[in-house]
Amino acid sequence: MNAPLSAGMTAVFALVAGIALWPERPAQGPGGDVAAVAHAAQTFLGTLTPELQKAAGRSLDDAERTQWNFVPGRYAGVELGALDAKQKEAAHSVLRAMLSVRGYGKTTAIVELENVLRDLATKASRDGSHRDPGRYSLLVCGEPAADGTFALRFQGHHVSLQLSVVSGQLASHTPQFLGTNPHDVPSADGARKRVLGAEEDLARAFLLLLDEAQLGKAVIAAEAPPDVLLGPGKEPAALGERRGLPWKHMNEAQRGVLWRLLEEYAHVLRQGFADAELARIREHGLDELSFAWAGGRERGQGHYYRIHGLHFAIEYDCTQDGANHVHTVWRDFERDFGGDPLRAHLEQQHGRK
Repeated sequence: MNAPLSAGMTAVFALVAGIALWPERPAQGPGGDVAAVAHAAQTFLGTLTPELQKAAGRSLDDAERTQWNFVPGRYAGVELGALDAKQKEAAHSVLRAMLSVRGYGKTTAIVELENVLRDLATKASRDGSHRDPGRYSLLVCGEPAADGTFALRFQGHHVSLQLSVVSGQLASHTPQFLGTNPHDVPSADGARKRVLGAEEDLARAFLLLLDEAQLGKAVIAAEAPPDVLLGPGKEPAALGERRGLPWKHMNEAQRGVLWRLLEEYAHVLRQGFADAELARIREHGLDELSFAWAGGRERGQGHYYRIHGLHFAIEYDCTQDGANHVHTVWRDFERDFGGDPLRAHLEQQHGRK
């Protein structure tokens, strides 16, 4: 293994100090979390005019439920910009119910980056009118209820977050997408902010813990792909076979940092949902989990990594705009958009194949 401690290694241990190594923490039941989400969604719909209610709601078998994207555009549902103060607060209450404090903070910070992009476009004498924090839409499919079957989606530039609920139980939170542009944002006081900084730092910390043989397995390409591979419309086969360094070939310290990285993605969701998802990962083939890196390893160089398990993959790509533009995505090979549980419900209750 690498030794003695370098400045980089010291930073690794500082980063993960106080964090247990992938503890076998019992998952909290997400049933109460579903009730909170359903109540927030019902309240939100109740604040809307009939016209806005019609825009906000779709049936469960509507094709829009299984559409997602993250480019600037206008998306189905009710846009934040169409809401008055009371309605907008109710929409944010839905987000707070779906997400953790950390996840809500990341999401709203990404929305606010539209103001940064508009200012940059204006300074460059370009049209920045489409850079609008009001163009993020909340869509409700089905009838939200604590024991019901419904789906929620919040979507706009660099954000696609959804929950699919079947009979009062969380069926899926994927596709889950967050991105940032710029990734590294300077401020007037000289400080810099990276909304998705932990997603970068923890992966770099993991790499610093690897010996040369492990690094040779983990790094799968000298050049990073130009974007995540599992974007809209892409099937899991786009990743091919699992590559990189397998979990079973890592020591406990390395597993601890990789698990902490997994938690960073999972804890975008509120606690009960995140715990249930992490428990599912622990129970389904941890030994088959792998970490793969592509691209440069120095800051400022284009880079990419993925965590690839039996039933899911998480990707991170930072290559665009001089490696200052991040895309992250979580896809579930079995449960995207609710998977089999929601398909079975639609067949049984709606007669849809």
